[in-house]
Amino acid sequence: MAILAADVAGYSRLMGTDEEGTLARLRELQHAIVEPRIADHRGRIVKTTGDGILVEFASVIEAVRCAVEIQRGMAERNAIVPRGSRIELRIGINVGDIIIEDGDIFGDGVNVAARLEGLAEPGGICISGRVQEDVDGKIDAAFIDSGEHKLKNIARPVRVFRLRLSSSRPKAHIGRRGAVYSALVVALLLLLGGLWIAPPFQPNFFGSLVPGARPTQTAEIGAKPVLAVLPFVNQGGDAARDYFADGLTQDLISALGRFSTMTVMSWNAVAPYKAKPISPGEISRALGVRYQVEGSVHQTSDRVRVAAQLVDTDGRVLWSARFDEAFANVFALQDQITAQIAGALAIGMAEIEQRRVLAKPTDNLQAYDYVLRARPALQRPTRSNIVEARTLLRRAIELDPGYAAAYAALAETYLISTAMGWAQSPVAFLNQAEGLASRALDLNASEVRARIVLGRIHIFHQRYEQARAEMDRAVATNPNDADGLAGYGNILMWLGRTDAAIEALEQAQRISLELNALDRNALGLAYYLREQYQAAAEQAQINLREVLGAHFSYALLAASFAQQGRSEEAAGAAAALKRLDPMFDPQAFGSKLQNPSDLERLRDGLRKAGLYAPSSPAQR
Repeated sequence: MAILAADVAGYSRLMGTDEEGTLARLRELQHAIVEPRIADHRGRIVKTTGDGILVEFASVIEAVRCAVEIQRGMAERNAIVPRGSRIELRIGINVGDIIIEDGDIFGDGVNVAARLEGLAEPGGICISGRVQEDVDGKIDAAFIDSGEHKLKNIARPVRVFRLRLSSSRPKAHIGRRGAVYSALVVALLLLLGGLWIAPPFQPNFFGSLVPGARPTQTAEIGAKPVLAVLPFVNQGGDAARDYFADGLTQDLISALGRFSTMTVMSWNAVAPYKAKPISPGEISRALGVRYQVEGSVHQTSDRVRVAAQLVDTDGRVLWSARFDEAFANVFALQDQITAQIAGALAIGMAEIEQRRVLAKPTDNLQAYDYVLRARPALQRPTRSNIVEARTLLRRAIELDPGYAAAYAALAETYLISTAMGWAQSPVAFLNQAEGLASRALDLNASEVRARIVLGRIHIFHQRYEQARAEMDRAVATNPNDADGLAGYGNILMWLGRTDAAIEALEQAQRISLELNALDRNALGLAYYLREQYQAAAEQAQINLREVLGAHFSYALLAASFAQQGRSEEAAGAAAALKRLDPMFDPQAFGSKLQNPSDLERLRDGLRKAGLYAPSSPAQR
């Protein structure tokens, strides 16, 4: 029998700093990562303590695989959490005879696992020599021999091995940026398309395969290749120019995302890997992608040099190219890259689609530079940087009054200010956003961001059919735009098409990995309406943990707990909402739901949590 013992590193410190938050995060991680992995590998939870868990497995291989998946899942979650607030597990695994009594297990086999847990580093796994012998060569991890250890209350020394969760060597990213954008996209599209629909693989199709490398297996017919364009590296030596490399990456993502025949991860999903040496295999596991584009950009005053390559999950180079263009030809460069990527993937480019994807946004490079400088504010908005972005975008429009993307981005600044409560006059700001988005579409009917802004404005005014029409067009133009998919899911949820809403919102989350607070609330509410109360509670908890001021999520959390019979936790969430938002209106919460049965189901949970009381006839 294999025994897995785990505990939370630094549990007392975490509880002393934030008891309520630590317990909430720990419950969320248990439900989202630990328990599902244990079930997947047919383990049995013997018991849990405040900060620990003891699990038995019939198979030692399943026990180790389970531990590896748990630690990788925890590492992914922790990547965006401040170091001092991270919940990290230590895991020990042993195999041996045990004594079963009243559902609990005892014996040296259990005691050794517990001692190994104590030797593990935060986020690490320690196994005994017997375990290592059984699993060597059968799992995706390397072993580090730590020698024999004398363990407390264990008669004989135990040989201990530490698991290194990735045995592959990290691969440095190649820099990316610049005028090479178009060439890179084209090349990658061509290459990825070849991998996707090619009949039996033709080795000479790729002129730049690494010598001796074997091509990857082609995907099944009908399956979409999944691609991540990693942040291009700025090799110019001036960190202040990072925005240009980031902008090139985002433009590549946007151009490739317009092809419905592939799935392209969003900028939010790849941004955490910027300037981090990490292997293609690790990225593939973390993002669920088959292909990765990586590259570098070197920009001087008058030229842009870009190196780029397409690799598979094993790090094999399937296509690579270098581009050197005058800065004035930056858009031609982007077109070349886009087309070559499409060709590499054998993605067909019909004439109308080619015109849309490779359209030149502006003739004024200074205006383009202003738009690139404004983008970070839209992705991580604060009140001050949104004001600064607005100034940059107005300059872009002054330089090029026909620049549709600048109008769309400016419209987005007004929408963000309204949604975040920063608008002096919400109605005036929304009117301004609507006018600018409409102007952008007059200039370019394929401007996706403008469609999304208009769709969200229509949602705000409960013009659902108009909102749906705009989001339909946005998703048709770019099927991989996470914001468009999330907005579409929002509309479907309010209209009562809950299953389709969940599908759209989950797809947005799959591409982007993180939703904004309102979209995450919509996904949680959709789960709630489908009686998936634990999933709804988890979305609310993420909002409360990660988004400052998302107090409205306490309402969904309280209703979800109440529907699960967790009355004490429901009362706690309701009390927190009343304390943090005394103006909360239970009559208004969810009142935009068009399906009366959906509204009643929501109010039933609020009623059970003590947040909602129907008005009496005399009050009506």
